[in-house]
Formats: sequence, C-alpha cells, structure tokens
Amino acid sequence: MNKKILIISMLLLGALGLSAQNEQDALRYSFIQTGGTTRSISMGGAFGAVGGDFSSLSINPAGLGIYRKGEMAFSGSLISDKTTARYLNETTHELGYSLKGNHFGFVVPLSLRERGSGISGVNLAFGYNKLADFGQNMTMRGVNRTNSLVDEFVYSANHNNNWDPFSDGLAWETYLIDYDSLAGVYYSDFDGGNYGQTQRRSVDIGGDLGEYTLSLSTNLSHRLYIGATLGIQRAKYNETWEHTEADPTNIIYFFDDFTFRNTLAVYGTGYNLKLGILARPLDFLRIGAALHTPTFFTFNDDFTASMETNLESGNYQYEAEGEFDYKITTPFRAIGSIALILSQYGLVSLDYEYVDYASARLSSSDYDFFNENDAVSTRYKAASNIRVGVEGHLANYFVRGGFGFYGSPYVSGEANANNNMTIWSAGLGYRDERVSIDLGYALAKWDQVYFLYGSNQSDMENSKGRLSMTVGFRF
Repeated sequence: MNKKILIISMLLLGALGLSAQNEQDALRYSFIQTGGTTRSISMGGAFGAVGGDFSSLSINPAGLGIYRKGEMAFSGSLISDKTTARYLNETTHELGYSLKGNHFGFVVPLSLRERGSGISGVNLAFGYNKLADFGQNMTMRGVNRTNSLVDEFVYSANHNNNWDPFSDGLAWETYLIDYDSLAGVYYSDFDGGNYGQTQRRSVDIGGDLGEYTLSLSTNLSHRLYIGATLGIQRAKYNETWEHTEADPTNIIYFFDDFTFRNTLAVYGTGYNLKLGILARPLDFLRIGAALHTPTFFTFNDDFTASMETNLESGNYQYEAEGEFDYKITTPFRAIGSIALILSQYGLVSLDYEYVDYASARLSSSDYDFFNENDAVSTRYKAASNIRVGVEGHLANYFVRGGFGFYGSPYVSGEANANNNMTIWSAGLGYRDERVSIDLGYALAKWDQVYFLYGSNQSDMENSKGRLSMTVGFRF
C-alpha cells in the first residue's frame, strides 16, 4: 500500500490536533551565542565595551566608532559536534564535523578627526555574523520491556475525536493499529503487555542562524560613541528523525518492525534594530550599554511524516506532507558591558545580557497559537548570560582567553531547568599596520533531556567545538 496526502492549510492541521510549530521553535531562534570574528570567539564574545571588532556590530554597535581605519575581514570555522546519549541502560556516541563561514565584513571610515571636540569620526560597516549553529546528531537505542510508541498512537486514536494525520493516522493506514468493532476500541499487537522490542531513535539536525548587519556609528571627542545596527537575520533549520522498533526474536505476535520518519525544513527571515552607547570616561575604562529590539521573523515550514510497517500480513507504507507560513517574534535583549584597557599590556572585558525567553510569540493569520504561546509563557523564563574575555599582547602578538555562561531558559520543574550552557575559549593573533591573522578555539558544553514520547527520555551530554580563523586587511 503506497499512499500520499498533501495538507497545506493550517486550519485543517489545527482541526486535526496537529501543529508542526510549537514553543521549541520560539526558543530555537531566541537562544543565540554571537560568533563573528575569531578574536571575539577567543574572548568569549565579551565585546560590548571593547569595540573595534566586527562582532561588536551584533552586540553593541557603538563599538564601530572605535575604528580609525577601514577594514575588510572574513572568518571560517571547522565545527565538531559530539553527543553522548543514555537510553534504556545503553549508551551511544555520535560525532560529526562541518566547515562553515563565521563572518565577513567591511568597515569604511566616512570621516575622522584626531583632535578637537564634537564629532571626531563617523564609520559605516556592512557584513555578516554567525549567531547560532544548530548542527547536532543523536542516536538512542535499547530494549524496551514496558511500553512502545505504538501505545501513544492507540491512546490518541481512542481519546481524540480527530486524528493526527502525521502520527496515529499513519499508524492506521499501515495497519500498525486496528479497530475492535465489538469492543469499540482501537488496539495494537502490543496490547496485553507484549513488549521486549528493540527501539532506535536517530536525530540529524542541521542549519544555522546568521545576521547581515548594516551599521553606523559616531565618535564624539573620542570619549563617547553612539551606534545603530539594522540586522537582517536568515535562519535555516532542517531536522530528520527516525524511530524504529523491531522484534527480531518474535516476542510480539504478528509484528516484525515499523519505522516512523519525520523530516522538517525551515527557512526564515527576520529584522531587528540594535542601539548602543559606549563611554570612555577614563583612558583605561570603557562602559557600554545596548538594547536589541525583538527580531520579527517570517518562516516557511515544509514537513513530511512517513510510516512503514512489516507485519506477518505484509508490508505497508504511508506518507503525509504539509507546509505552513507563520511568524515568530523573539524577545528584547539588554546588554551592559565594561572593559579595562591595560595600556600596551592588553584588556579585560565583561558583558552581562538579559533575555526574557517567556516573551517570545508565534503568530499566523490561519491559526491563533494560543496553546503554543501559553506554553512559551509557562515553560520559559528570563535568563542571564555572562561573557568574560581577556587579551594580552606583546608587540604585534596577542594571547586571548574567554568564558561564557548562558543560563537555562526553562522554569523550575522543567526537565532542562538546570541545563545551562558554558563556553571556554582561547586564541592567538598577529597584527601589524595592514594585516591581521587570528586563530582561536571555543568549546561549548551543555546537558539535555530529550523526550522520545510520553515519559520516555534520554539523558544527553553535548559538546560543540569551533576552530576558527580570521584574516583581515586594513586600509
């Protein structure tokens, strides 16, 4: 049996109890860690009060005013993703690599005056900064002796007036669940406690979030800098997960195996405005503040779900497809920064960032997202992010280090409430009057609880390494 359906109306999806978009989508595009240049990555991203670096355009655009020369630069990274998953007393490991661009940018001084009061300089910049990398691979495997994903399909079929065509509808069309007309209930071959099947869930995630920036900054007497950035964000996210259950030892009558596969491809564009101010009351002290408006995203999702079952009665397949356009508004962000400039020896910098993840919202002209937005408000909270960076230099050579702490966006009581992200980083650099070369490495770590279905969960340890290099030319 080979069938295919196409569902393009969210009204129909809502009526059937399905929403491919939920609170996790709102969080995905709100939880960001500004990348950009290798210098910034090496110093933990703490550039709100440092300035003079292209990454500051996505943090505090007033830092653009520190530039006194034009610059062209670009960055690339080798990224490694590692995940260790524990499920049903088994442990699995996944490791993947990818090459990606981090940043490119052009800074053009429109005017510069070394002495005197008033406007001492105006700088214009255009470029790109990477804000998030979604790459992750996960595999969970084990023998389940207590339940099955099929139980969820049976429960949904027996308790929902309208079937979800992307789950229990697939199970019905492939005879994974059946109907007892005498008892008036749906059932499966697992009924009666027939468990012991081998389960495997693999998840392959890719994509990233980047920001094209157009920035302008003014230098007032080399003591006060004011800047603004128009940010145009481009999001690309793709996810494929496959859930398989098999009975190689014939514990379950009539059942051999089934595979449930879901694919999602997301493309989005968003716009925001960043405003910043940077003061230099003393030669060794810089104090900065920045406000980021919400990013107003428009997204398009294409998603496909398919089921294939192998039973004693035969092989059956079914597929459902859908697409939907919707919007997400991310939270405001407020950033306070301080930096100590230690003359010819280097600098120390600190950024504090406040983000209220509970204020993100989803919307559409075809669906009210009431339940999803309620979940955003109740499951998420405001969180603090802290970034610290140090840089020392001797002549034309630089040594850097950094640390970032990104607080969990989940409220107390959620499974991931205490799963914060930490990032350690280090790097080296060389600069002369015309050329700069920077090399750095950052390692992010975070724990994660992943729910396969119902209360079945996998405990995960994740790490993402980034080896980055930036080459710049000044004019």
